Amino acid sequence: MADYCTVVELKAAMNKVTNPDDAVLTSTITAVSRAIDSACNRPDGFIAELDGYESTRYYPGTGKAYQWIDECVSVDSVWVKDSATDEENEYVAWVVGVVGATLGADVFPATGDPKRPDFVTTPYTLLVVGPNGDYSMFTKSIMTPTVKVTARWGYAASVPAQIKEATIMQAARWYKLVQGAMARALASAEVGGPMIYPGQLDPDVKFILISGRFVKPTVGRR
Repeated sequence: MADYCTVVELKAAMNKVTNPDDAVLTSTITAVSRAIDSACNRPDGFIAELDGYESTRYYPGTGKAYQWIDECVSVDSVWVKDSATDEENEYVAWVVGVVGATLGADVFPATGDPKRPDFVTTPYTLLVVGPNGDYSMFTKSIMTPTVKVTARWGYAASVPAQIKEATIMQAARWYKLVQGAMARALASAEVGGPMIYPGQLDPDVKFILISGRFVKPTVGRR
C-alpha cells in the first residue's frame, strides 16, 4: 500500500529542514495513510496498481445487463461463465470495449448509475453489457463466482490532491503530538516496537474526506 505524501512534502509544510526525524516522519505518514484508507472504507487504497501489475477478482453474476465491481482505473479483461454450474476452466472471454472506439464490444467499464452510466470518469465501479455484443446479461449467481475481472484496482492512478493535503495535515499534527512528550501517542521504542498513534482523525481532516465524497458506504468492499 502506498503512502499519500512524501517526507519532503511533509517537511516543507512544517517548515522543517533537519533530517534526524525522517524515520519518525515516514512512519507517521504511513500510519496516517492507512488511517485514511480505513476511515474511507477503501481496502484497495487511493492509488491503483501499476500498469502491468493488474490482478484478478471474482464476482457472483447479477443476472442483469450490468455488474458491480470494485473501484479500478482500467479493465484488462472480463470472463464470464455461461452457467453458474460450469467448471472453473469454462469461463468465456468477453470483448472489453472503449466507448467510441470498439465495435461489437461485449462489455464496457463505467461508473455511476447503471441506468445512466458514465463511461469516461474513473474510478470505474461497474461493467455494462454492450448493445452490439454477443451477450445480454451477466450470468446470475447468488454465491458462486461467475464473473472474472482483471483490472488495475484502486481509486486513481495518482494521489488525489485532497487526499495528499489531508495526509500532510494529519501527519504534521500527529508528529507534533509525539514531540509533545507523547501526550496522545504511545511508543514502544525501548523494545523496538512500532509507534502507536491516536485512533481518531482530526475534524478538519474528516471534513476534507467527507466533503470530497471519498468515504464509501461500509457495505462489503463496495
